Amino acid sequence: MTKNTEIELKLLVDKNNLKKLLALDFVAAAIRPDSCQKRRLVSSYYDTEDMAFMRRGIAYRVRDKGDGTGEATVKTSIKNSAGLSERLELNLPLAQKRPVLEGFAELGLGCELSELAPNGINKLFTVTVQRTTYILDLDGAVAELAIDHGKIAAGKEADKIDELEIELLEGDMGALLSFAAKIAVQVPLFVEKRSKFVRGLALCGIHSELPLVKSKLGGGLVKQEVLAAIAVHADVLLDLQQKLRISLDKKTLKALRRELLTLRSLAALVDIRADECEFWPEIFAAADNMRNLQGVQLLWERLSKAGEAILGRTSLQKKLASALQNAAGVLQEHAAQGHFTAIVYSLTDKVYHADDSEITAEDAARALLKKWQQQENDVTAAENICALARCCSGKYFVKASEAAKKQRRQLNEQALPGQWSKLLQELCADSSGKIAYRDMGVLIGYLLAKF
Repeated sequence: MTKNTEIELKLLVDKNNLKKLLALDFVAAAIRPDSCQKRRLVSSYYDTEDMAFMRRGIAYRVRDKGDGTGEATVKTSIKNSAGLSERLELNLPLAQKRPVLEGFAELGLGCELSELAPNGINKLFTVTVQRTTYILDLDGAVAELAIDHGKIAAGKEADKIDELEIELLEGDMGALLSFAAKIAVQVPLFVEKRSKFVRGLALCGIHSELPLVKSKLGGGLVKQEVLAAIAVHADVLLDLQQKLRISLDKKTLKALRRELLTLRSLAALVDIRADECEFWPEIFAAADNMRNLQGVQLLWERLSKAGEAILGRTSLQKKLASALQNAAGVLQEHAAQGHFTAIVYSLTDKVYHADDSEITAEDAARALLKKWQQQENDVTAAENICALARCCSGKYFVKASEAAKKQRRQLNEQALPGQWSKLLQELCADSSGKIAYRDMGVLIGYLLAKF
């Protein structure tokens, strides 16, 4: 009988990139010699007719371990964010591979499963995988790398499994984060936030939502509070990565920039610079570029329509549309390569390894906001104030945000003529026709007069 807290990363990687991952020098060096094992695992998941286990946050399975032994397991979720899950796991060895409802109270469940299932249990679905595992000797930890290929089957419904799990066996969770961050920089990785249990429930038409980690900073120690808040916003960023792989619209772009700014301000609370994370500067710059292009395009549409009788034929609209398409392609390529995953793990790793402090998150936020408020002509400071204030409660932070929004708007308006003029000159630099330069002159003249 065993009881432990399972800490693991659940990731998606295609077959070609899986080969690349295993061939990375630091991965190959971490794999313990002769540790490779291959097994066929068949796991059946059970619950009561009214889903009493699920409603208590319990997943119950019986597994054929592929080596002649069986095991009954109860898992209860502690937290799950950005692909990193922490769950209480209780295991009972089985003489026969059939469900057993007694014995888990002794392991620490708090009750026997039989108390929750007076009328018995039913099989929900079956998970069958071919699992290849390696033991990893990391700096300060031992982990297991598991590669699963198989399927989840519920009646006539099925879902394919191609995923990679890295489970911490002993040592510091920070070693797991550092290892994942190094991989994500070199190999496209995507997070699978759903466990096999949750995916199986979905096949049965049952949707189980895990509670979110809190995102509002409070009276806890700053490092722990920041890690919890980053986990929430990292989840949002990873969801945006999935959306960007399909399409990019104004709403998604706005949300992307908001989450990047929030992560930047949260990291600053523990003296971490988010722009030192791989791909963060390029993605943030690409999002800013798209925002500027959209602003210029909207303004030119209004001006060209108002002066259509005088201007006649124009060429700037086509150039702006092409530039926007190229800029969107840059962001979507970052998403396709899993670069948002690299940002999430790199930033989480940096914050996890930051120096501990006895100061509370709320006090740290107040001190940082006061420091940024002194930078009156800095749009970055104003953006950071707005972003950090969203993560805090109380009138002080609301007032700081309101003042910063006004300052940010004024600073942006002052900077617009210079920023947009430079952008327009770059757009028209390869043009030989007079119309493009005329359009550019009209727009720059309007900007200078207006702002």
